[in-house]
Amino acid sequence: MLLQGELMHARQIPTRSLVALLLCLLSVRISVAEETSPRTEIEKLGGSVLSIGDQYEVDFHLRGRELTDVGLVHVADLKTVIWLNLRGTHGTDEGLRHLRGLDQLRALHLEETAVGDEGIAHLSSLPNLEYLNLYGTNVTDQGLKSLASVRSLKRLYVWKTEVTDDGVAQLAKALPELRIEQGVDLSKLPAVFPQEEAKPKPKVALEWVPVTNRSAAPERSESGINSQILFENKSKQTVKLYWISYGAGELKLYGTLAPGATREQNSYASNAWLVTDENDQPLGYFIVKEDDSHAVVPAT
Repeated sequence: MLLQGELMHARQIPTRSLVALLLCLLSVRISVAEETSPRTEIEKLGGSVLSIGDQYEVDFHLRGRELTDVGLVHVADLKTVIWLNLRGTHGTDEGLRHLRGLDQLRALHLEETAVGDEGIAHLSSLPNLEYLNLYGTNVTDQGLKSLASVRSLKRLYVWKTEVTDDGVAQLAKALPELRIEQGVDLSKLPAVFPQEEAKPKPKVALEWVPVTNRSAAPERSESGINSQILFENKSKQTVKLYWISYGAGELKLYGTLAPGATREQNSYASNAWLVTDENDQPLGYFIVKEDDSHAVVPAT
């Protein structure tokens, strides 16, 4: 708003110049508003925001893992978020309080966070939540009781939580249409089977498919017969090996490879493995074959 003295001075300015001045002031105000928008604040925290019409998908699991409860205020300010990935961030039960107003939220990833039963209680009022991933959280059967009122829920993942079979059975009874995944842990398999070491087989070359972002990689692994992979890093940088899980499409880190290094890894046909750099930026992926295979990360 112009001060009184400025307004008196403005009356002496020619109409064309006054219009230009007002447009300039309006532009400054719009610029300031854009700089402090929820989307801008989310991106400052390392998150990404994808617009789908007047709705949003928000992702912090690749670059924004330092996110805390305070940052969730900006997510709440977007209001029409339909998909939110908080995997591996520093959010707590208190932070989930900010999500209670996201009445359009359909999918929520909370894998490997410190979230527990109190946080899950904040989600019980979300009317459109269809997908919830609680892998590696502190949730117990008590938290599952809070979800019994979420009638829209269709898929729930409770791998590596404190949830028991009894708790799952009770929730399944309350929500008979809900599919609850308790998980298959690939890490329980030995990295190398002794009999396969004794009888080495020829390895087929796996196709390297380069990608520039997570969405360009397969959504999930499919199941097949057991096979073994020899990963080899021919690039000049250290890379990470992520298994893309069944169903949920979670990224599970299995190891890193220095330049020139190799790794023998047990897997299954049709499993998908994503390769990233040290900053979790996707580089490419492999799809496992039925035969023992050789997966080469090429030189770049």
